[in-house]
Amino acid sequence: MSERPNSDTEPAAAEAEVSRFSLWFLRGVLVVATAVVLAFAVQAIVSLLDDDGLADLPATTPTTDLGIDEATDSVEPGASDTPADEQAELDAFVDEAIAFIEKARRRDFLERPDVELVDVDTMTRIVLDDLESELAADPAGSAASLAFARSVGFLGPDDDMLDVYEVFVSGGVLGVYFPSSDRLLVRSNGELTLSAKATVVHELVHAFDDQHFDLDRPELSGDGDAAWAFTAAVEGSATVIEELWRDSLSATEQTQLAAEEAAFEVGDIFSLDVGFLLYQTAVYDYGNTWLNRRIAEEGISAIDDAVANPASSSEAVIEAPGTVDLAIVDVPVPDVDGEVLWQGTGGQALLEAITVAVGGTPDTASGWGGDALSVYRDSGGRECLRWIIAMDTPRDRKELRAGLDQWAAGVGAGISDVGDWFRIDRCA
Repeated sequence: MSERPNSDTEPAAAEAEVSRFSLWFLRGVLVVATAVVLAFAVQAIVSLLDDDGLADLPATTPTTDLGIDEATDSVEPGASDTPADEQAELDAFVDEAIAFIEKARRRDFLERPDVELVDVDTMTRIVLDDLESELAADPAGSAASLAFARSVGFLGPDDDMLDVYEVFVSGGVLGVYFPSSDRLLVRSNGELTLSAKATVVHELVHAFDDQHFDLDRPELSGDGDAAWAFTAAVEGSATVIEELWRDSLSATEQTQLAAEEAAFEVGDIFSLDVGFLLYQTAVYDYGNTWLNRRIAEEGISAIDDAVANPASSSEAVIEAPGTVDLAIVDVPVPDVDGEVLWQGTGGQALLEAITVAVGGTPDTASGWGGDALSVYRDSGGRECLRWIIAMDTPRDRKELRAGLDQWAAGVGAGISDVGDWFRIDRCA
């Protein structure tokens, strides 16, 4: 998934000091289990949301998306048919990009990843085939993923996961990295454009981080918010280095790259739920901002530490140091009357996505204290969510309640008070 919004934040200078993945990156939670690291067309999303007044997103630079689960590759390596001259140009740029990344990160790749250029139809087929095989291999996890997506409102009650992701992938996927085989694909119209080069750089950083820090983190499957924070670290890593590469281009090349990105066709992607799109893209914005802040203080080695030892919550990534209480309240998992499909944490990032989508601001979810949710199937076969949320202060609680009331009115959820906490109940 890789088209990036313009940034108002200057990336840290290169001289400063340093799986398993799914489309949704929260295995069995808010996720679909597939094994890829993707790049997504974010710039158009941010521009559209700003134009429509739906959201005021942070002015940073998203790029690529990923998730948490290794899968078997559904298309054999070498399936693409790249002409010899185009492959030679690609190989030369990959060598150039590897040298750039190694200099910036002050480490060497452990091995050289292979990169292939493929058209949009091939890219979509590869990703969807992989997703379909993952869904079939883990029926319980797939049911939990679908139930969560429906109960939180990301998908409609009759939406099919593969149909939704066909729109999502064909409209936004520019690159994909398979940790299981180190295979790296980049979407191309038959030439190695500057936009394609930017995607190559971004995806190579994922391969670099996977080689050094192992992006397979199945232990995060029980905590959706911690998995989001990890994804923000990995996406921030790739975005920071990609932005350094962009800054190395001439003024003419930067203008050309901006024009290529502005012309990117996103298909029917805006037919999808706005909260879903915001949740997907927020890891790029916030991960980039968070890491640039750390790099300014700690040097480039901050990237290594962030990927190896990710933040414990999305709040720690989203909020500037000293602005909120980062202590996490221990909220008990809510009891439900039905078949439990998944239990875990949603986090500030999820609350922000669903409230910003209905007119709130990022501050609506600021002051998150902790939460716990249960996704379950009730006696009538409906897919349901029960979510208990704690906030830091009465003011934070009031602000979030206003945003949640607006969201609840749109999706038909119920909100009640449990002492100083909220309880959300919704069935799709």
